[in-house]
Amino acid sequence: MTRRRTGRDDAGEELYLIGEVSRIGGVSQRSLRHYDELKIIEPDVIGDNGYRYYTRNTMLKIPVVNYLKNMGFTLEDISRIFNSDFGEIEQTFAERRDAWEREMQLIRERMRIIDDWVALIHEANYVLGARPTEVRTVFLPADTFLAMPYRFNGDFAEATINLEFSKFVADNDNPITGPVILRHESFDAWRQRCSQGEPCDAMVLQHAVRTVDPEARFVRPDGMYLATYHVGPFEELGEAYDRMAAFADEHGYRLAGCSYERFVTDYWTTYDPDRFVAEVLAPIK
Repeated sequence: MTRRRTGRDDAGEELYLIGEVSRIGGVSQRSLRHYDELKIIEPDVIGDNGYRYYTRNTMLKIPVVNYLKNMGFTLEDISRIFNSDFGEIEQTFAERRDAWEREMQLIRERMRIIDDWVALIHEANYVLGARPTEVRTVFLPADTFLAMPYRFNGDFAEATINLEFSKFVADNDNPITGPVILRHESFDAWRQRCSQGEPCDAMVLQHAVRTVDPEARFVRPDGMYLATYHVGPFEELGEAYDRMAAFADEHGYRLAGCSYERFVTDYWTTYDPDRFVAEVLAPIK
């Protein structure tokens, strides 16, 4: 590689102009000037003409800077590392490590949310293909949700997207994942009145990524449940309730009061009502 000699410093080391340093080190002149301002890489000599000159030994800092930048350290971090004692360097490393731990936690949370969403799409694809209408008896373990009381007025878009619940989630600083679930206080009341658009008491439930504070928590009890799928506009969910009521009567089950509507695909994923899928669950005794 051809190098142009620009002189030597007082110790006899060869000096290089900033343009040569930029070419040899693979870093822009603008960055080198910024490094000088931050006291990361300072020129060894500034000539009377204002030109910056660097020794080969000073240029060896460039790979260290690039390495630290690639690791995610900020230029402010690197300046502290280059201009501090070992104690401060250790503190800088510890602070950066803590920041990475937080970032890793956020990434793990986002990956879980994506995985849960993909699982719902897979479930919806199966249901849309098979179109199951049978009522099943299933055992469900206890499950914990982030929960908000809600007055359901028959608008499923409002209930599932739910501006109030979105604010509630933000206030609790706890990301949500999985399907939106509406818990209705009374299976019979929903079937008789709420399905006709009359307002009724409900609760919006959704799994939280982090531990839920007690005041915002709802635990669905374990036990036996009736379950059936619904495909199509949610305004026709009453058909699923009718199937469940008929099944309970036929098999001698007593519905235990409430019901849960688990929205597999809803307005979060599609605005095509033909692709809406919900599962209705009702505890039995």
